[in-house]
Amino acid sequence: MLGTGYQRLRSYFLNMRIRGKLLLTYLLLILVPVLTIAWITYQRTSGMIESRVVESTRKSFEQANTFLSYKLNNIKDVSSYLYLNPTLTEILGTKGEDTSLREQIDNYQKLIEIIRSVQTSRDIYSIRLFVNSDALYARENITILGMAGITGTDWYKQMLANQQSIYCRPTYDYNYLDARGVQKIISCIRPLSADPATGQPAGILSVDVLEDSLGTIIQQTNITNSGEVYLLDSQGYVISAKDKSKIGTILKEYTEADKELSAEEEVGSGHNPDGSILIRKQVEGTNWQLAAVIPQEEIVGGSRLLARDLLAVLGIFVVIAVLTAIGVSSGITRRIRLLVHHMSRIETEKWDQALPVESRDEIGWLQQHFNRMRENIKQLIRETYQADAAKKNAELKALQAQINPHFLYNTLELIHWMAMKHRAFDISELVGMLAKFFRLSLSGGKDVIPLRDEIEHVRIYLDIQNKRFSGNLDVRFEIEPGLEELAAVKLLLQPLAENAVLHGIREKEEGERGAICIRGCRVGDTIVLEVEDDGVGMDPMQAERLFEESRSGEGGYGIRNVVEKIRLYYGEEYGLSYVTAPGQGTKAVIRLPVVPYPPPSMLPGEEG
Repeated sequence: MLGTGYQRLRSYFLNMRIRGKLLLTYLLLILVPVLTIAWITYQRTSGMIESRVVESTRKSFEQANTFLSYKLNNIKDVSSYLYLNPTLTEILGTKGEDTSLREQIDNYQKLIEIIRSVQTSRDIYSIRLFVNSDALYARENITILGMAGITGTDWYKQMLANQQSIYCRPTYDYNYLDARGVQKIISCIRPLSADPATGQPAGILSVDVLEDSLGTIIQQTNITNSGEVYLLDSQGYVISAKDKSKIGTILKEYTEADKELSAEEEVGSGHNPDGSILIRKQVEGTNWQLAAVIPQEEIVGGSRLLARDLLAVLGIFVVIAVLTAIGVSSGITRRIRLLVHHMSRIETEKWDQALPVESRDEIGWLQQHFNRMRENIKQLIRETYQADAAKKNAELKALQAQINPHFLYNTLELIHWMAMKHRAFDISELVGMLAKFFRLSLSGGKDVIPLRDEIEHVRIYLDIQNKRFSGNLDVRFEIEPGLEELAAVKLLLQPLAENAVLHGIREKEEGERGAICIRGCRVGDTIVLEVEDDGVGMDPMQAERLFEESRSGEGGYGIRNVVEKIRLYYGEEYGLSYVTAPGQGTKAVIRLPVVPYPPPSMLPGEEG
């Protein structure tokens, strides 16, 4: 699926006009870096702003923590004083049924005096003492209260389970039975000396603080404009906040994973699903935490503004770059279209106007080469026209020249039959061989013939020469079976045999017999034909000079014709070579490719 999409995209791009490709490439090269820079700037700016907000909040938390710790330390000091007061401990150790009415009144007055002696701090709103319900003064229900009504409450059980000496009960509404009425308070509660018989506390001390006294500290903690600061307990319940409706509820940004700060953390921060940041700090000496919730907009607002300004500036440069790209691409494609226009003119054979060269870049180089090509094509067409005219003239002359060979062939046939009629058999045989020789030489106008016809042609020639030498010429043929069915260019062997007779055999001593051997075999994909004589031979340098003259066109017509035919039909890798030495005869070797007859396609120059 991915590969198919890539192929379609690639095909679409390749089929686009060059101007479109250039514009698309320019846009990608411009937009990708611009957007990347804007994104990196946005991310880094957001990170820097977030770091500054966290640092600013940390400093604000340090100040708030100082005030909170001061208030809580005052409360702890009062609580510790009362906890260690011997008179209070002694009174709590007495039971109501064992004490007279007078003693209970005295004990009540002593307790009130002890509590009033420490309830002078502005940080403390009220002190309540829970005592054995059997005591008469337990029914006072303002400062002195009975324990019977609290032992089943949740906060009482949490106090007993608390590992610390003082249990801080989160904010709750309490109705004082005096003029104070209902107040939102936070209570620092601790059990007093335990009853040896039951192990239960002999009394409970509750030091109450108004939520507003802590709320003032929370409200004065400066963070961001829209950020909110909360005082939380260990479970994430709001103890104090500017928004009073959230007191007693769990802060939604306070997740389970964020409930505890490690011992190494002074200030912890984390991101919420809505993008806001929760920053927390443990209040020293308690399980409370200061928490600040910073909306995402406070963090990214400045980054967005900076990114918008950056994109505006970069957008201007993008527009300038795009306009420049359009101008450059238009200039390039205009010159290409002009080149295509001149090519179209050439297709319609309009050669009169040269393409103007406007620059020295690649397109200018292409224009120069196009002009040269135009001139070369003009010259080639002119030469082709002249060559066609010369070819037609040569064909006409060749047709005229063929009249004489055909006339000669027909005349020889007539002489052959007349000799037969007059019983001149020797003349008849010689004339018949000469007629057959001419017929094979003509080959119906074909240039490529079966190798058997070529061998038959040279055989007749040597038979005629043998009659001329009165039978003193020994001729032998060694042809590999199957070779005669392959194709070869005609008139290859006869010129070599003629050369062997004239320059090899005839130069021997008068009356001395001569021998010629015609061989043919197949070596791989090559046909090897040999014409070997036992004539006088020649020096290898002379043979090499003869071979070079035949290649350059300066040697004898027969040998030169053989060399040119092989080169024309089969290429430079095939050809003619000599093996000779003075007094040891000469061997001419021809190498041709293996081609079946008839050949699968017409060879160059083949007709009919």
